[in-house]
Parts: sequence; structure tokens; C-alpha cells
Amino acid sequence: MRTKDRQRHLAAVAVSAAAASLALAACAPLATTAPGGVDFTGEWVLDAARSGVPLDVAAIRRREDRAVARGRQTDPSASAAFAVQDFPVLAANTLRIEQGETSMGVYYDGTQYRDVSWGRRQRNFWTVNAGWQERALVIRSERGAVKGRETLTLERGGSVLRVAVRVATAGEDIETVRVYRRR
Repeated sequence: MRTKDRQRHLAAVAVSAAAASLALAACAPLATTAPGGVDFTGEWVLDAARSGVPLDVAAIRRREDRAVARGRQTDPSASAAFAVQDFPVLAANTLRIEQGETSMGVYYDGTQYRDVSWGRRQRNFWTVNAGWQERALVIRSERGAVKGRETLTLERGGSVLRVAVRVATAGEDIETVRVYRRR
């Protein structure tokens, strides 16, 4: 096998292994005890240069309206256009987090509050399962055809908070990363 072909083959194998690992992790049970030394408590400011492109809700709405008109999307209540209100981290420039032993409270831009308790809970129309996979906090949220996953990890000795967000809807799916610096 030529060197370039071998490199492509190894890259393809690595991607397949990573995808399989992510699929297994998505189903893995979540621990309800935070690992030692992992504390998100603090004030966080968005690092726009290291974060994904902000969502254009108006563009999402236009594309989904066309999909509904063409019969490709049948559940307008499961629209990606609602993702920002359902997953406020997608638009938040600042976070204030207070973490305890069994839960954490998050203020998004100082205006919207969310309580995240470890374990499985019903919140309004949502089923939320939050817990720990190794050193990451995983929040799985589900409401009908909408399924979201937020994965929070600390980097650079706790000075950077990385929030990977994936939301699957009956319309467009959203996948982005938000990076915050500790203030």
C-alpha cells in the first residue's frame, strides 16, 4: 500500500472508531457524582474567535418553512428555530454558574436561569438526564422529535469552558461549540 493510501486508510479507520465511540458514549449511563476537581462555578465570557458561528434563526426559519411547504418537514413544533430559546447557551455571551454536589444553576447573559440537577428529571415538556462521563458534564434533553446534548468540559487548567452542543430536530440539526473564558 502506498504511503498516501495507507494514511487515508488509517484516517478513515480513526474516524470510524471515533464515531463508534461517540455512539456508545451517547447511550452510556451518566454518573450522578461530579469527579473531583471539576467545578464550573464562576463567571464565563464567550471567546467568539474560538466558538462556532452564531445561529441565524431567521435563515433557519426560512429554510424550514420551505421544507414544510414541500412536505419534507411535518412537525413545525420540532423546529430548529426554537433551539436558541430551548438551549440558551447557543446565544449566550456570558454565563454565571453556581455548582453544588447534586446540581448547578446557570444564568445566561444574566437574564435567563436554568437549574440542572444530576440524574433524570421531567422539566415542563422536557425529559432531562444530566450527569458525568469521565470529567465531562453531559446534559441530554428530549421533547418529542427534538433531542439535544450539551457536553461541558474544562480546559487549560480550568480557565476555559468548552460547551459542545448538538440538537437534532424534525427540521435542521444544529451542531456547534461555544468556548468561554473564566473571568
